[in-house]
Amino acid sequence: MKLTDQVTEFTEAVKDLRVAIVGETIIDEFIPCIYEGQSMKSFCPVFKLAGNKEEQQGGATAIGNHLRDFVKEVVLVTNTEKEIVKTRYIDVDGGKKHVEVNKFDTAGFQPVRLDCSGYDVVIVADFGHGFLNDAHFEGAFHLMCQTNSNNFGFNRVSKWKNYHKKSVCLDLREASLQMNQKIRFSTHEELLALYNYELDTENLFVTLGGKGSVHTDGKTIHPQPAFKSKIVDTIGAGDTFYGFACLAAHLGLPNERLLTLPSLAASLSTTWLCNEKSVTPNGLLDYATHFLP
Repeated sequence: MKLTDQVTEFTEAVKDLRVAIVGETIIDEFIPCIYEGQSMKSFCPVFKLAGNKEEQQGGATAIGNHLRDFVKEVVLVTNTEKEIVKTRYIDVDGGKKHVEVNKFDTAGFQPVRLDCSGYDVVIVADFGHGFLNDAHFEGAFHLMCQTNSNNFGFNRVSKWKNYHKKSVCLDLREASLQMNQKIRFSTHEELLALYNYELDTENLFVTLGGKGSVHTDGKTIHPQPAFKSKIVDTIGAGDTFYGFACLAAHLGLPNERLLTLPSLAASLSTTWLCNEKSVTPNGLLDYATHFLP
């Protein structure tokens, strides 16, 4: 089936779904600057502000924004204040990130309770900043449990081992932490070992960066090469992949096609800065035409 036909079929299949997305909203701030060199009096880089701050909503809200135009309803269960803010100082020449300053004001989070039976798809996005520390779900859901500089080694997917998952999505670093060893998935045995290690999931998605992604249901294994694009920024691409992978898994698409639309959507999301735009049906369809034979 042509890629454009797959986008059209997918869009039609998900249009009546009610989707709940549960997890942290992260405010991403971008401050343009110019590097002026090293301070003469201390070992400290010096920057000159070169424009106004840009603010975007990331995390669970970004996933919801990507899916909102595809499905009937998106219900977002998240923090509503600016408790989690990541401020990045970006060079105006080339877009290099010079430094990042994080703010985590998470003491006021309330317990999260959700009955998954009220929705067609429930997506849990655990970014490890405390919003889901006291969470309880009735029923099965899709899970991403992210590792970052703030929670490295502490936000492992095995913390959710007592819940049955429709799918789990990890990147290579998160998979290595889960297995307590550095792995590259050079063999099928490694991937199946991860699938069977405290995940309790029906589908496992592993993103491999520029090498694409891979899926297993514990029986068969299907790789997907990355759709190559002119990359502006990869921040949020994994979240985009995850959101669309949850919908693909819900539809029960053939295993050999499960990764196609999530990979295409993730590739599209790398063509703009962080979450300044969202994936839309028309945008995804137009992007698919670039990869036709």
